[in-house]
Amino acid sequence: MKSGESKKAGLEKLKLGDLESRIGEVFMPGGAISQRLEGYEERPGQLLMAKTVARALWEGRAALIEAGTGTGKSLAYLVPASFWTSLAGERVIVSTNTINLQEQLINKDVPFLQSVMDTDLQVAVIKGWSNYLCLYRFQTLGQHGQASLWSRREEEELAALAEWLTRCKTGSRSEVDFPLSEETWWEICAESDVCLRARCPYIKDCFYFRERKQAFEADIIIVNHHLLFADLAVRQVMGFDTKRSVLPPYRYIILDEAHHVEDVATEHFGVSLSKAGISRLLGRLQRIRQGRTAGLLQHIQALLENAPGMPESRAQAALVELTGEVIPELQRSQTACSIFFDRAADLIKGKRDERTAPLWPTPGGIQLWQVLFEEAQAFLAGLKGLERVLRSFRDRLSTAEGEKWEILKAELGALENRVSQTRGVFEFMSGESPSDYVYWGELSGKRSEPSLHAAPIEVADVLRQGVYRHLNAVVLTSATLAIDRRFDHIRRRLGLDEIDITDDKCLGQPPLEELITSPFDYRRQVLLCIPTDIAEPKYGHYGNDLAEYVKDVLLATSGRAFVLFTSYRLLREVYQYCREPLTEAGIDALCQGTAARSLLLEQFRRDTRSVLFGTSSFWEGVDVPGEALSCVILTKLPFQVPDHPVVASRIRRLEETGRNPFVEYMVPQAVIRFKQGFGRLIRRTSDHGVIVVCDSRLLGKSYGEIFLRSIPECSTIMKPRRETLGSIVQWLAGS
Repeated sequence: MKSGESKKAGLEKLKLGDLESRIGEVFMPGGAISQRLEGYEERPGQLLMAKTVARALWEGRAALIEAGTGTGKSLAYLVPASFWTSLAGERVIVSTNTINLQEQLINKDVPFLQSVMDTDLQVAVIKGWSNYLCLYRFQTLGQHGQASLWSRREEEELAALAEWLTRCKTGSRSEVDFPLSEETWWEICAESDVCLRARCPYIKDCFYFRERKQAFEADIIIVNHHLLFADLAVRQVMGFDTKRSVLPPYRYIILDEAHHVEDVATEHFGVSLSKAGISRLLGRLQRIRQGRTAGLLQHIQALLENAPGMPESRAQAALVELTGEVIPELQRSQTACSIFFDRAADLIKGKRDERTAPLWPTPGGIQLWQVLFEEAQAFLAGLKGLERVLRSFRDRLSTAEGEKWEILKAELGALENRVSQTRGVFEFMSGESPSDYVYWGELSGKRSEPSLHAAPIEVADVLRQGVYRHLNAVVLTSATLAIDRRFDHIRRRLGLDEIDITDDKCLGQPPLEELITSPFDYRRQVLLCIPTDIAEPKYGHYGNDLAEYVKDVLLATSGRAFVLFTSYRLLREVYQYCREPLTEAGIDALCQGTAARSLLLEQFRRDTRSVLFGTSSFWEGVDVPGEALSCVILTKLPFQVPDHPVVASRIRRLEETGRNPFVEYMVPQAVIRFKQGFGRLIRRTSDHGVIVVCDSRLLGKSYGEIFLRSIPECSTIMKPRRETLGSIVQWLAGS
């Protein structure tokens, strides 16, 4: 990282117009990009975006930029960021929502940028701790006795990991090129609060710290939103200039996929506990499978019995304390944990097979803490007891000498600290409920794993006070930020509508706003089809109407389609209805949940007579250009579930202030999601296809116009179901 002091003189002489001219030279025909990119076409929107990013960095402002698909967002912010860091000597953080985009930037866009700019620009990528393999955990698995508990599958996975370590570059899970279970990865991944750091014998070869060291020397650091907001959450508690955080110091941030910022901020400025996470923590100390015992305490017990490293009398006293107090207290905690979370899961599920429930009294629903008082008290007492005996036992081991003992004591201290943090979070959740927080229990995943959550109801003020006031500039960009061509919603939700322009620490001026339309010709490339005779989703025969129509459309298009749902229940029903007739027609019906997402997408891209039925994770971040995807069916307008505790709390908060939550929150959130689903179809100038929206509310409700005005203008048909089929076939035949 270059020194900012050495750049000040040159920067003061350079005007913003000069910087914009330099950027223009990079993007112009015959410029640096066109010389290195075959088939380059000048895109005015890309240049406009690049100049807007430059202005935000230069003037110290926030910027909201919606850039339609095909704009070329990555280079539009990387080019001005590279100029800025070179001229000002200031580090720039580029954050994405997904690791996929993060890796696209570092593996494709950044190398191209470095060749274009012809500078010594230093760019680094860093991911969260759990994305990296921990060499210490991997190498000591057998020492803690885990080998005796391994299944055949785990043995095969660990053997494959050992071979993979001889050829991997970053030690990141994204590099793993063979099937690997979540359970195995959690056994050997890095974790911040139990890391031995300087005491680790593998610190010199540590994948995470190697990446982190490169980040401290970089001009541009590429991260994902979860890591960035984990870092910001630490800075909120310890001060923005703390050195005890994940990332090196920064004052300039570019957020791509910024429509996810509110959700990510809500998660990271809150707290959570899960049965799986706590069970893993306690299992690190000791776990039993099929009568066999493993874990750190088992390892320590073996050392005390065979090679104590301390006087025999003290070793015997430590053994007595370990077997008579520590292990029994751990087992009580494990039992109390299971009882509490299993009971919570039963209450959350209730009679209607729910997935969430409030922890504290709210209008309607159950209140878990009222029902689970005894189980919660027993669990909290177990954590306190375990914390006490671990501290006492670690003190007793203080006289043990030798490198092995120093490592084991450090690991024991790290686990004790995590138990203490878990106890603190549980006390916070079960204590008096602050009015600005929402608390809920949740069941997630196929196994319905129970977890507890607490999060701020609104993050606007948290972002203003905890983030923006410490930054010099922040750029937020996405293909889906504007609602009805305005940024009011996202500005309000992210706290950019009340920036104090008199406060030099608060970016100084109102945000820049730029809405850049896609360069694609949607009227020529897209047919928007809205059947007029499908029942509204609230009516019982909607599901039957939908299933029959989806089947007819898919047969008419010969597959080549995404069918996107807002609920698993409806997905399963329609998939089951369509699968047999599609198979008879030689169309392969792929369904989310039957295989890994990446495998389903790979198969879909390969087979041009296939259909993919998917829910939330397929509405965005999926790029399938060409003939393989010629039709996208949006089965329903993607409104959020209004009884989810976070959504319900935000609705109540708006109602309490006399505002209309449906108009101000529910509709805009659905529009953003709708635009993401719409954007799956056209990814290249040569793409051609049909988007079918099977929700008559788009035509019959006043808010339907907002959805339609928020997407590019397309060729459109609005007819009864049967009459649309011929138009769809004709449109695709003309591609």
